[in-house]
Amino acid sequence: MQKRLRNFIALIFLSFLSSLPLLGQVSQHRLATADSLFEAKRYTQALSKFEGVINNKEYTSAMLLKMAYIYEGLGNIAKTQYFLNLYFLATNDDSVLEKMETLATSHELEGYQVSDQQRIWLVIKEFKSIYILVLIGLTALMGAWAVYRKRMNKKILFPVAVQVVLCLSLVALLQLLKSSDHAIVLQPNTYIMTGPSAGADVLEVIDAGHRVQVLGRKDVWLKIRWRDQDAYLKEDLLQTIAL
Repeated sequence: MQKRLRNFIALIFLSFLSSLPLLGQVSQHRLATADSLFEAKRYTQALSKFEGVINNKEYTSAMLLKMAYIYEGLGNIAKTQYFLNLYFLATNDDSVLEKMETLATSHELEGYQVSDQQRIWLVIKEFKSIYILVLIGLTALMGAWAVYRKRMNKKILFPVAVQVVLCLSLVALLQLLKSSDHAIVLQPNTYIMTGPSAGADVLEVIDAGHRVQVLGRKDVWLKIRWRDQDAYLKEDLLQTIAL
């Protein structure tokens, strides 16, 4: 039992490490070229280089902010908001929230108001490393206590039970941190449907740039929350906010 728990904890820790952002793994030559083009105000060429970097699933926070700046200059507010969201995911920089809300207000976009529940979640994400390490430490401590009690011929049910609860808490936290529950609408004249079918009723037609909460998936449809009711959008009309 103890050996299985130790192996389980090790897997959780490795999963945590693999979820860390890929900072420092960017192709330095391509990024340097893009930065030079950006400084020279050759924004479209720089954007092409930046896109090549991020398509390799590599990024820096500065690069994400520059891409948002370029897209705003090009008038693509949906992509601007997308990269501002990615920048926030990478940095937890609260100052970008005001920029996103300002853009949303000026373009009449919904989904950018930060609720009290979301603020609590943002705090959890900001200190996620501490929470995870504390949970791992407590789990290891419970394991050591169980071993000690076993050697003293005492019951180990309580420390083992606590260890299991802590392991389950770690799994739940890692899954929540990995999941992305928001997406940006990329296409203008996007149809929001009442069901996951092209034959369903049209709930509303919206413009690009809105941010929606994703509740689930069914085939090529994503279930979303729109104005306090469940609705559906085609997956290819959205860009999931995830690094």
